[in-house]
Amino acid sequence: GAESPHSLLPDRRVHSVSMTAAMLSMNEVAKHNTKDDCWVVLYGKAYDLTKFGKVHPGGAHLIYDNAGKDATALFDPIHPKDIMEKLLKPSLTMGVVDAATIKPEHIAKEPEKKAPAKNKSAPAAGAAPAEAEEFVKPPLAAMLNTFDF
Repeated sequence: GAESPHSLLPDRRVHSVSMTAAMLSMNEVAKHNTKDDCWVVLYGKAYDLTKFGKVHPGGAHLIYDNAGKDATALFDPIHPKDIMEKLLKPSLTMGVVDAATIKPEHIAKEPEKKAPAKNKSAPAAGAAPAEAEEFVKPPLAAMLNTFDF
């Protein structure tokens, strides 16, 4: 009985993401800004989406265009909040980003819409088949079901 009563209790710190995940500066995340090294911040956490980008159902460009940025504002209206935990291995969570280090230039913005050019019917018709060819089936695990909610 030389053990203290506390050593018999589970160590709760192991289960807390904030304790185990690294605290990152947004400047560190911003260095990972290419399709070969792509970190994206969502809800205050940085994720390595380098490999996931290739199979993103919405298209790889949406991931890679926001490499090194906080894309929460673009991500939130379209995705369930917990989709990262369901689809990504825990090892792809790079850490929690210190909110004080996020500057306006780090925030992903909607691409500028060139309304007059896009409204012509001929280019739009030509663009659609090209996008269809790029589509890659998402992994089965990415499928959502009404029973998930």
